[in-house]
Amino acid sequence: MKLLPSFRVLLFVVCAPLGAITIQNTSTPGYATGNSVYTGVASIIGNYTAGGSFSCTGALISSTVILTAGHCVAPANSWNVTFQTGSGTTTIGVASSQVHDGYQSRPSPNSGISQYDIAILRLATSAPVGTAIYGITDGSTAPTFGDITGSLVDMVGYGIGGNPSGGLASGTRRYAQNRLDGFLPGQVDNPLLTSQDFSSALEPGGYGIVGAGDSGGPMFLNNIIIGVASASTIPSTGGSGTYTNGTYYGLHTSLFDTVTRDWTNAAFGVVATPEPSTYLLFGSGLAALAFFRRRR
Repeated sequence: MKLLPSFRVLLFVVCAPLGAITIQNTSTPGYATGNSVYTGVASIIGNYTAGGSFSCTGALISSTVILTAGHCVAPANSWNVTFQTGSGTTTIGVASSQVHDGYQSRPSPNSGISQYDIAILRLATSAPVGTAIYGITDGSTAPTFGDITGSLVDMVGYGIGGNPSGGLASGTRRYAQNRLDGFLPGQVDNPLLTSQDFSSALEPGGYGIVGAGDSGGPMFLNNIIIGVASASTIPSTGGSGTYTNGTYYGLHTSLFDTVTRDWTNAAFGVVATPEPSTYLLFGSGLAALAFFRRRR
């Protein structure tokens, strides 16, 4: 059984030297997607109401709606969303925003991160023609903990990449895979947990974890969004960007949670996507909950 160290929210000030999607056993800090894959995953630059700016990630779920994290929206008053496609780069402003009604700090001692950490941004104009639009889960694959544990997922984000041996790389769209440890226990919104042991040669080489700047990025199961990146234990790093080998954790707001999904469908005005009938499901141990803290 794994004990979880402190999580931190994946929000970071623009240009801050923080780790993001990281990959095991390779010098490459996350696999770059190029311009033709995950074109509906966009970079978000937000402006704090109190001044300053930050970077997050979001996913297109209709031609004018971006799904992202609540902590990428709640403290800000304006945003620009940038799409990277084969036709080039397009930046669009945001007409309006909406944060989940239940978004708030988790009860003590976990008040450092937020529950129902999900929000939408409505674009001022439609996304570029040909940009991928993603469906969200209808929840049918995870009525119980065991139904989701061990599933192979894809995570995509625009954070500054890094890993224990490879240092930092500039922010661009990257992806990584992992297998779900399952739902984080004892939480009202049932967030999804992943982990990665960078000190173990037994960990698959293509697996990774989310980090700063990946906040709001989608987690896909069979090309359907099941989660939104919320928090990670990947450390803040400076200089070369390297950090200590060991086990790190990622947390995603779960769209398998009925309250989260119902709000999402109502706010977005979209219908959850029916899921394929076959999945790769594997057994795994249940991770225990420890303490969390917020770090901007």
